[in-house]
Amino acid sequence: MSAHAILSPSSAKRWINCPPSARINAEAPQKDTVYTREGTLAHAICELKARKHFLTGVGPKRFQAAMDKFRADELWQDEMEGHTDTYLEALKDIAAQYSEAPHVALEVKVDFSEYVPEGFGTADCLMIGPVEGVKGDVLHVIDFKYGKGVEVEAEDNPQMMLYALGALMDYSPIYDIDEVRMTIVQPRIKREPESWSLKALSLVNWANCVVEPAAKLAIHGGGEFQEGEWCRFCAIRGSCRARAEANLRAAELDFRLPPELSDVEVGEALTLGQRLKQWLSDLEEYALNACLDGREIDGWKAVAGRSVRAWTDPDAAFAAARAAGIPEEMLYERKPVTLAGLEKVMGKKPFAEALSGFVTAPPGKPTLVKSSDRRAAITNQPTAGEDFGGNDD
Repeated sequence: MSAHAILSPSSAKRWINCPPSARINAEAPQKDTVYTREGTLAHAICELKARKHFLTGVGPKRFQAAMDKFRADELWQDEMEGHTDTYLEALKDIAAQYSEAPHVALEVKVDFSEYVPEGFGTADCLMIGPVEGVKGDVLHVIDFKYGKGVEVEAEDNPQMMLYALGALMDYSPIYDIDEVRMTIVQPRIKREPESWSLKALSLVNWANCVVEPAAKLAIHGGGEFQEGEWCRFCAIRGSCRARAEANLRAAELDFRLPPELSDVEVGEALTLGQRLKQWLSDLEEYALNACLDGREIDGWKAVAGRSVRAWTDPDAAFAAARAAGIPEEMLYERKPVTLAGLEKVMGKKPFAEALSGFVTAPPGKPTLVKSSDRRAAITNQPTAGEDFGGNDD
């Protein structure tokens, strides 16, 4: 088993924080899902569009032939056109930030094995060059995420930082890299790309102080199991003893004295509740699969869920309904397509050009999120200006 499969950049957050989980996950069966295949197709389209714009070798005919092949793929979705255009526009915007045309590399292999045994990865896009106001050159790493289930943050993202580390090591002999920038384009979740930056020296310090020690433990299965947000995609997230013990200890949190919780205690309880809710969900998934595999989970069993009726042949059924005297107009509903649905069909740019004047975005319903969320906080309490600046009349 190769080391790079164990210490992959995509799972870096987990093996850095929970080193012994690396080998367990590397030995677990890898699942190829429709979502991963969709992501692969979308990435291929992104690369094609980026190559046509920034590099040579992709003329109009070759581009059109490749796009026709992509559109014929069974996994093609019309929305891929708009989402991959969003990626290309992000690349153009980033390139425009450079003082001169930057060096652009696409789907480039980066090597960081000096810090991680046999460590390497593939970066979607790298740009390097001078930027006004920065002493040396700026290395920019851009990553496209097609998933819409989990929002990926750019700040302190170990996967992106490892890509940047590898690129820094590869290109430092040629460029005087002073600053590293990282951008994630996730158009199915975020309307705008999200970026984060740090000094090249800080990135190297992180590699020395954090990555290298964790990698040495992880590659040999050493270190301690640690529960945290990185458990989400772990192969043993439902049966991990360290995670169970951490959650059970947290559940014993004792709120004493006053009959009502303080606001501080409410915040602590909410954070605890989210952890327990996610752990319980993973525990239920594990138990269900165990029961379906024929194993016994004490006090639990798998049963058939609620059945939902469905037509075996809708056309034949409607023909029979018409024969029974049901009018045609009663068999179908006519309703307008949703705003989001029409945007998917048209593509973001054509939609904005033709219909932006008919779109409004009223404030959303108040939602409770963690304080780390980037959205501005709202309150029903009047501000000082509203209290005292009121009405001048």
